[in-house]
Amino acid sequence: PTPRHPPPEAPPGVDSAVAVWADSVAEGSLVEPEAQDRALDLQAVGRLMLDRTDSLWTALEEASSRPEAPSPDPEAQAASDLALSRGGEALVALDDALGDQGLDEDALRTQTAVLLDSAEAALERAFQLNPLDARTRLWLARVYELQARRLGIAAAHARAADVLEKLTLLTPDQHAVWAMLANNRFEMGSWETAALAYREAWRVYLETRDLVTGDPPPLDRGLVFGYMAAEGDMHVRRLDAGEAIDAYRRGAEFAVTPEDTAFVREQLAWIAWDGNRIQTSMARDSLAALADAGQLETARDGFQALKGEVTLRSASDEIEWRLAIVEYNLGLVDEAADRLRSLVERTEKDAEGHAVEEAYARYLEDFGTLCMNLGLEQTRDRRDPRTALMYYAQATRFGWSGRALAHYEMARLLQANVEAALESAGAALREEASLTAPQKAELYRLLMELHRRTGDFDQARTFRDAYRSITSG
Repeated sequence: PTPRHPPPEAPPGVDSAVAVWADSVAEGSLVEPEAQDRALDLQAVGRLMLDRTDSLWTALEEASSRPEAPSPDPEAQAASDLALSRGGEALVALDDALGDQGLDEDALRTQTAVLLDSAEAALERAFQLNPLDARTRLWLARVYELQARRLGIAAAHARAADVLEKLTLLTPDQHAVWAMLANNRFEMGSWETAALAYREAWRVYLETRDLVTGDPPPLDRGLVFGYMAAEGDMHVRRLDAGEAIDAYRRGAEFAVTPEDTAFVREQLAWIAWDGNRIQTSMARDSLAALADAGQLETARDGFQALKGEVTLRSASDEIEWRLAIVEYNLGLVDEAADRLRSLVERTEKDAEGHAVEEAYARYLEDFGTLCMNLGLEQTRDRRDPRTALMYYAQATRFGWSGRALAHYEMARLLQANVEAALESAGAALREEASLTAPQKAELYRLLMELHRRTGDFDQARTFRDAYRSITSG
């Protein structure tokens, strides 16, 4: 058919060539279909950076294996032992309290404060009497640590770190001490010193594991992986991509579970998102979190600004996609459609129209879904079947999971033009694997009717039988 003149105006998101084609086919071919309603799901999923250090607090509680260093003064030694014992009793009582299901939150907090104060007083007395005893230092640091975590006493982390720093000089061969120091430095926001302490933790463990008179214990790969991953996390916070990558790659060699391996892979990909520029990866995640929280205008402004900061085309394209999602959720559907169309047009595709790079497939999926939704709005509200046809046609121009359904909707609209309807239905049939059973049944029913109208009764029976095989079973 010859296009109408002047050429039709393409709606937002539709290529002008597609609009001309749809307009030409629509002439004398469109009928009003019954309404259908499908929801568009364009939710951005921001991946926030994992924080693995918190889990180390419960995993790294092993006490120093060194015997206590005796005091030269027997009376002082006896008093130190008594104070240490009392401190230990308070910690045992705290452990019992934490396991008491009958205590409410306020009562537990009060009892925790009392027991930690008691343990602190006893252990500080033991420390004063025998400052060389590593065991006392370790448990005193643990008390400070618990005060900070359970009671919110921020300054206690610094006190714990100070004790642990001195303890590493007395017991440099205790990896758990280095890990506790790293944990406290992390809580203080001292990323560099935390990273160095985590590195010492895994180094000391690997160096001392076999320094025993008997058979060495089995290598605790999970422990080493935890130390190395935590070191990598600290380097991320320092915005040091090189050190972070090295730490994560070392950790990958000690991965125990598929989740460990996946974590390293995801962290490395996250760092590489914009050419190892961690600050832009962080900015993207922060803006995605704002969008998820409903702060859409702020997120939109931020993504617009970030678009000028990223250096890789792939990162810029992702920002475009996220902007389109935010605009859609702001009700700026026309802007979202045009932005997605431009992104999809410059996406590299294979011979079947699918995105060559896996990361780009979601852009095609979202644009296809948006076109389908806009087309269905037109047909459902009985507005403009020509515009609906344009959107359906646009959704067939690239590979995505709903392309067969877009061809089917075109066929339904074009039933007055049997030849055009059969062409679209045939295209849907070639990709029927992506259709659900009810959708396949409706496609077979439509093909049966179209072939009957052309006089091809054998083909009509073939699709009748296919329709029955689905609906009867």
